[in-house]
Amino acid sequence: MDIKVRTEGARLTIALDGELNTPAAPRFEAAYEQNKSGMNEIVIDMENLVYITSAGLRVLLDIYQEMEETGGTLTVRGVSGDIMDVFEVTGFSSFLHIE
Repeated sequence: MDIKVRTEGARLTIALDGELNTPAAPRFEAAYEQNKSGMNEIVIDMENLVYITSAGLRVLLDIYQEMEETGGTLTVRGVSGDIMDVFEVTGFSSFLHIE
C-alpha cells in the first residue's frame, strides 16, 4: 500500500492507495501519529483504496475517537462501493463523515 501525507494549515490529508490490510494498518497509523500534531481536521482520501480489513477499520476508529475527544473532525472521501459496503455492514457509515 502507498500512503501519501499532505498538510495544509491545520488539515492533515492521508491518501491511501492499494489495500489497507493487516500489514499496512501499522503504516497508516504511523503516518497519522507522526503528522497529527496541531491538526484539527483529518481527511482520509480513499479514492485509490481497493480493500480494507478489520485492522484498517480499527485505525479509522482510533482516529475518529481521538478527533471526537479533541473537538476535531474526520472526513473520509472517495470511498468505493465495495468499501462503502464494508462501512455499512460494520456500522461505520453511521458515524463517519463520508464525502
